[in-house]
Amino acid sequence: MSTGRRSYGDPATRARILASAWELVAERGSNLKLTEVAKRAGVSRQALYLHFGDRTGLLLALVDHMDETFDLGQSLAHVRAAPTAFELLRRAMRLNTEFWAAAYPVAQVLEAAQYDDEALGVAWRDRMQARQMAFAAMIQQISDHGFLAEEWTVGDAAELLYAVAHVDTWRLLIRELAWTDDRYVEAMTQLLGRSLVAR
Repeated sequence: MSTGRRSYGDPATRARILASAWELVAERGSNLKLTEVAKRAGVSRQALYLHFGDRTGLLLALVDHMDETFDLGQSLAHVRAAPTAFELLRRAMRLNTEFWAAAYPVAQVLEAAQYDDEALGVAWRDRMQARQMAFAAMIQQISDHGFLAEEWTVGDAAELLYAVAHVDTWRLLIRELAWTDDRYVEAMTQLLGRSLVAR
């Protein structure tokens, strides 16, 4: 079967399949079976194949659906509209924990499959590159307003922000050490602000 992205049939059915897949990924992680997705969505396995091609096609469509659902453009605009560098970092960390909380099940699947499935690996790397670019734009804004600490280049500061906001760090603090979102946001803001923002 082809793993290309498809647009087939009734949009409502497609949306129902994607919603069912998202629920099952959240419940079972990477152990996603197409028969279970089809059963939960109330469609035949053949209908699922016609809509998405195969498991990879379904996961790629799920990633696109996730991107559309989050509407990150508006959220990033809110971050960039912050009146101070500290507030920008605080808003960025709030968006980061909200994003990973919602996206984590799908992100786990992409991250785990990136070396075994070329298409899913590309999807994961594309999204990580987009995050790097978004963080670089934030740091550039801080620098343009004269608030980046002089010991930092924009590139190095952007890479630090990307690393601190990475899913691995979020997973350790939120999932393993049971930090609350508020504790995470405040701690990351203080860490980044004291490191990156000029006194």
